[in-house]
Amino acid sequence: MAPSRPNGPSVNGHPASLSARPEDSVEVRLGFIRYEEKELVFEVEVNNSSTRPVLIAPETFYYTPLYSDAPDTVVSGAAAVLEPARVPALDPEARLQLLAKRLDKQANRAQGGGWLELVTSATHIAENVSTITKKETDQQVAEREQRHASDEAFLADQREQYAQQADVLYDQKQHMESVALRKTLLPARQYVTGQVHFPRSDGAHQLRMVVFFNERPVTFTFVQRPGVL
Repeated sequence: MAPSRPNGPSVNGHPASLSARPEDSVEVRLGFIRYEEKELVFEVEVNNSSTRPVLIAPETFYYTPLYSDAPDTVVSGAAAVLEPARVPALDPEARLQLLAKRLDKQANRAQGGGWLELVTSATHIAENVSTITKKETDQQVAEREQRHASDEAFLADQREQYAQQADVLYDQKQHMESVALRKTLLPARQYVTGQVHFPRSDGAHQLRMVVFFNERPVTFTFVQRPGVL
């Protein structure tokens, strides 16, 4: 994956494309970072050299996959119906909210008190109470205590697994918060850099990327070689 016209500073060693809007005093740089299992990861930099803030909303970004490596052509009328559908960027706020929800769920599980623990605890109490009126042999006592210990060990192991999963989700959330491009009102004379994720379109030869600031589109074209990803 590479821009069709690389003309900007590279992104982690990868070529990038730079688009300047002199009338707005805004520069936008777009570079491809990597393929993930189901996603494309790009880095976007917006440099606001104007005297006014500009709105950056990555959830509005999109690309159009082009399934031919021929130069772009203008389509009109009925032919326009055949143009591929837009592929929107993945909303970083929705992804962070989902991560936070999953993190809370695993963290709560790690604290214990779930329905399985409550049922197990109630069962153990009932068995212990029943021994007051029911005499047990030494073997039955040993078997009951071993069963209870085994149940407790199983629940402790589950809590540990939930805690580990919570740690992984916490790290993912922290990392995403630090690298993702998020919706922001970029002040004058400032710049912002962040990553934007899109669903993959492996069969496309070209991706016509559209990035917005203040709802104004900036278009880039990236090329990829299907089957060599």
